[in-house]
Amino acid sequence: MTGGASGIGASIADAFRREGAKVAVLDIHLPEVSVRGEDIWYRECDIASEAAVEGSFDAVQAQLGPVDVLVHCAAKLGVSAPFHEVTAEAWNSYIDINLTGSFLASRAAASRMVANGTPGRIVLIGSVNSFASERNAAPYASSKGGVRLLTRSAAIDLARYGITVNMIAPGPIVTPPLEDKFASPELTQIFDRVLPGGKPGRPADIASTALFLALPESAFITGADIVVDGGMLAQILN
Repeated sequence: MTGGASGIGASIADAFRREGAKVAVLDIHLPEVSVRGEDIWYRECDIASEAAVEGSFDAVQAQLGPVDVLVHCAAKLGVSAPFHEVTAEAWNSYIDINLTGSFLASRAAASRMVANGTPGRIVLIGSVNSFASERNAAPYASSKGGVRLLTRSAAIDLARYGITVNMIAPGPIVTPPLEDKFASPELTQIFDRVLPGGKPGRPADIASTALFLALPESAFITGADIVVDGGMLAQILN
């Protein structure tokens, strides 16, 4: 998987490990050895670099065997600036990492699945911003909206090979570094307004969804957007 060194990605990687999967984590920032997941193979990778992605997938197959599941979680997060102040550099950074990175990782996984003649699962991590934007988020929302259509396009082309491609769209998720911020009175008020249950989710909510999409029981689900947001979109888009 990509982006599995911290946050939601680390939770997903650990969930797959606990189920007995051979897990490789590709991330531009690797964790210290002392906090790395047990029985997880790590490799540094710039997901926006075609050469780095292809080299990393070759290394994964050499180390662990054929790739049959990809969970792509690597992303650049956050707001940038009002639309009229967004620089081309900022725009390109979000597109390169979030959209082009999703394409490169998915293509690398899919091409190897096809070459190996093995059915596979590709799970892309999108966002509620794949469906709706917010202030100062044009680059991020545009990149994540692109991931949504990339998912559908790839699903159509790869279905004949037994490869499913789906997107998980998380809503607000509390990761350990953000617990204090998410507990602030300001964000608590926002969550009360936009989340029907009033509380954000946990990384395990995303990890369990990714696990399901990797199971044989999900074989007829492809090209789908799986929204895991506590009802946020149902409320704000109603």
